[in-house]
Amino acid sequence: MEDKELEAYYVTSKPDINELKSDYESDVTDLSAYVSQCQDSYDNRNAEWLGKNNQLTKSGDNAFPWEGACDTEVRLIEQCITTYVGLMMNALSRANIRAYPVESSDVKKAGTISSFLKYMQKTYIRDFVSECETAANNLLEKGMAITYVDWEMKSRTHDEEFNLELISEVAPELYELLADESRDDETIAMMTDMFDYVDVPKAKKALKELRDFGVAKIPVAKKDVSRPFVETKFSDIDIVIPSYVTDIQRSPRVHMRAFLTPQEIENCVETKDWDSELAEELIEKYRGFDFSGMNQASINTTRTSATRGGSSYGTSGMLDSKDLIEVIYTYRRLIDEKSGSEGIYLTVWNPKTTTGYLSNELLSGYDRYPFVLTRLSNANKRIYDITTFGDLLRGPQKQMKTLRDGWSDQMALSVAPPLLHPVGRPPAQMGAGAWIGVRQNEKFEFMSVPNNSGAASQLEKYVQQEAMDLVGLNENSALSQQRQQFFINKFLTHCSEILKLAYKAYLVFGPDEKFFRVTGYPNEMVIYRSPEDEEIDVCISFDVQNQDPEMMKAKISAILELARTSPSNTFNLQAAEQLAANAIDPSIADVIIQPEGQGQEEMIKNVTDDLTKIYAGIPVGARPNGGEVAMQVIQEYTQQEDIQKRMAEDAGFVANVQNYAAQYQQQAVQQQNAEIGKLGANPAQMGNVNTQNMEES
Repeated sequence: MEDKELEAYYVTSKPDINELKSDYESDVTDLSAYVSQCQDSYDNRNAEWLGKNNQLTKSGDNAFPWEGACDTEVRLIEQCITTYVGLMMNALSRANIRAYPVESSDVKKAGTISSFLKYMQKTYIRDFVSECETAANNLLEKGMAITYVDWEMKSRTHDEEFNLELISEVAPELYELLADESRDDETIAMMTDMFDYVDVPKAKKALKELRDFGVAKIPVAKKDVSRPFVETKFSDIDIVIPSYVTDIQRSPRVHMRAFLTPQEIENCVETKDWDSELAEELIEKYRGFDFSGMNQASINTTRTSATRGGSSYGTSGMLDSKDLIEVIYTYRRLIDEKSGSEGIYLTVWNPKTTTGYLSNELLSGYDRYPFVLTRLSNANKRIYDITTFGDLLRGPQKQMKTLRDGWSDQMALSVAPPLLHPVGRPPAQMGAGAWIGVRQNEKFEFMSVPNNSGAASQLEKYVQQEAMDLVGLNENSALSQQRQQFFINKFLTHCSEILKLAYKAYLVFGPDEKFFRVTGYPNEMVIYRSPEDEEIDVCISFDVQNQDPEMMKAKISAILELARTSPSNTFNLQAAEQLAANAIDPSIADVIIQPEGQGQEEMIKNVTDDLTKIYAGIPVGARPNGGEVAMQVIQEYTQQEDIQKRMAEDAGFVANVQNYAAQYQQQAVQQQNAEIGKLGANPAQMGNVNTQNMEES
């Protein structure tokens, strides 16, 4: 077997760029059918068709039934996709995110990881919500959603002026060396050690400026970016996978197209050690958008769409771009022939060059490609054999358009029906109040126009109802909830896999410890990075019934009632109350829910303040809640020696204290009466132990 053939499966000293380019072009060509399908889906969603004009009238030789007939837009597909995107985003914002351990030793950490995943969703991952919205649109329009998940590490630097006076204060040793020209090597070495972004040439330049002018500009770190990175890619333009693949994680390679600015490429040279010579060549010679990797039909459609005033498919604003440079990230699963180990290797290259590459490395810590791919339907095995909402609803949308065109044309005929007149004698004028001269035995009359608008209107309603039933948006169908749950679960599964990959990236690249806080949970939390926590299962769940306010209200009421009246003490009342507050409004819950322990501390402070007022002779009433804590404080307060002495001498003080305590006792009695009202009698007790619902063994 030749070396070039081996390179597709085994690690070699250097990647063959010509071989990579050949594989890439072959993979792109094989996707022409899917790219065409996505183009059709885009056109159907956005009501684009050949011959459409801004007046929405039919024109040209093939205009039917006549030139200028109605050519209406029907956006049934757009309506359904937009509705589902709204449902999916609402489900994501209100869903329950949980991390489930795969080993018994991880049970205690699962709660902290669950909260950390919520923090990643809300705050840590930049633009997570907007990227998920793009994924929802792609899932429905293109039949699949592909999201790239990685860890972003970027250093931002700026030039800062340093003068001799400042250096003498912050680095006196360097200041002494600057005065001795015979020790330039030591001075340069110290400067490169002190400043992370100063190399030898920059150090020499700064040294010369300091001696000549007494001031020099030295690059220093402005801010280091280190966080999870999520970006949804377009499956027909950004990502290229061999057409025969059935699972992206089993693919021999995955190509990802990206368009970078010169500044981003230079930053990668500094932070990721990209080849500086090739980067400089790309910046000088290969700026501008390139159609390589796009199917010819897509190029023609793009130009046609732009010509007729429509949106440029997938490349809006890029046709005339002069500042972007195309870069291909090729991920390959290769085997090290010596050790037999398998790894993910990344090669970064440009399709316009035939020699050299920007970077080639083993992605340490990766056991899978950094992509999450979810298909709308798994009816077929291959990834690109999919069904889109455009495929499902194309027929009903076309039928509704035909009916509306016919109905509009008929209405036009009814408003201004054709006028029958003698041959060779058309009326001189038409319209209200017109005078039309006629001869004896000549007759002017309007053509009789049949009226089928009622049947067309009923038929359109039937077609629309059938379409809505097909995608689960028919409110009168008993199966609509199940269909909605199916599509929403697809989206939430995609989001859960994104969070799972982002958490794995944190374990590899993140800080050793991370403090965070989650909306609705008042206590600050901390998570410690440990490779042992890598294997977790992430679940994002949402019941579509929760979109019904009455159903949600009934659920919350039932949970709170169970938590408050359960004698077995298996319900966490505090957690139930937090759940209810978060379900009503998470932002309000974040304001009103107190951290654990703070509520009890505040109650103790309030009761002691009340007792201080009572001691001063000012009667006060009980607080509306916290009776159990208040009774404990009152009991300990009255047992103090000086308080007992005061009570023995002052009857008014005793009365005020007893009245204050009696009000809290009344609160306890009312709560007990509520339980008795349910049972019709006192709950069964053995001493102080409630045995009402004790199960028989």
